Amino acid sequence: MEVEQLRTKLRSRQTQDRIGAVAQIARLEPNARQALLLEALADKSPYVAAQAAEALGSGADDKAALTMTEHFGALCEDGPKLDPGCHIRANLAFSLGRLEYRPASDMLRLGIKIVQVEAVGGVPFDTAAHLRGNCALALAQIRDPDCVRDIALLLFDRTRLDPTAKAETRKAAAQALSITGSVQARLPLTLKLVHPENEEPEVLQECMTALVDLEDPHALEVLEPYLKHSDRRLAAYSALMIARTQIPGTAALLAGAIPNFSGDTLKAVVLALAAVRAPDAYDHLHRLAQSDREYVRLAVIDALPPDDASLALLKKLAARDPSPKVKAAAKLALSSV
Repeated sequence: MEVEQLRTKLRSRQTQDRIGAVAQIARLEPNARQALLLEALADKSPYVAAQAAEALGSGADDKAALTMTEHFGALCEDGPKLDPGCHIRANLAFSLGRLEYRPASDMLRLGIKIVQVEAVGGVPFDTAAHLRGNCALALAQIRDPDCVRDIALLLFDRTRLDPTAKAETRKAAAQALSITGSVQARLPLTLKLVHPENEEPEVLQECMTALVDLEDPHALEVLEPYLKHSDRRLAAYSALMIARTQIPGTAALLAGAIPNFSGDTLKAVVLALAAVRAPDAYDHLHRLAQSDREYVRLAVIDALPPDDASLALLKKLAARDPSPKVKAAAKLALSSV
């Protein structure tokens, strides 16, 4: 469809037509679509404008990014009226981060603090959670030199109307701290994990991932206590992250923790042990194949590496294990080698 035809469609009185036009414009070459998307960004429909804001994240130049940044600021002047639900600004933040447009830092720093309470189903609700999260991620992506402080404050922000419902912002903050690649980002993540104060498990998982991504040499010290956490899924996740550290002593630590796990979480910990790239990890796996617990032996079969020693072990289990289930699993594993 020709550019002029799309421009005409973009000015249709029907919102659905304009939404369709933006989708088509987004597939054009960058030089052809930018002006049309900026026009759509000013659409009276928040849905159309939000769609345009997201599309601008691919290939927009600095001039367009400046317009996007200024528009972000204008919407902040009366958010509930100009951007109900915060979808336009959330998408603008996402796009500015993708574009790595550093002059947007002040506006993103403003966005990371916004609380916008609107009636949703007749109940007051903070609709700015995804906006704050996207601003945190964008600040990290543009490598703002002072962003760790602002993102860290968001990681510890539990003062909103419903703290548990806003876990998404704290998850985004943890992800953003990882993206910064900054050594300074290790501290807030460590503090959150050492003093979780009934934090949501999903947030703690993101913090664990971020701490390992940042290659904190003290990560094992922070993660080890979680192996005994009452939330066994969280405990198993900590085992996976411990394995990723590849710190000496990891294999023995994970092997020692296995008796405290069962079911799917046991499988996860055995797989974590197999992921440790150290000779003693394989030794521990082979010893676990002699465990009195049938489920442990089954888990080991799924985790064994494809080497000669493991092949010999599988043959032994297939021939001599007292459990029909273990024998069958070992034979199945052998058939796929």
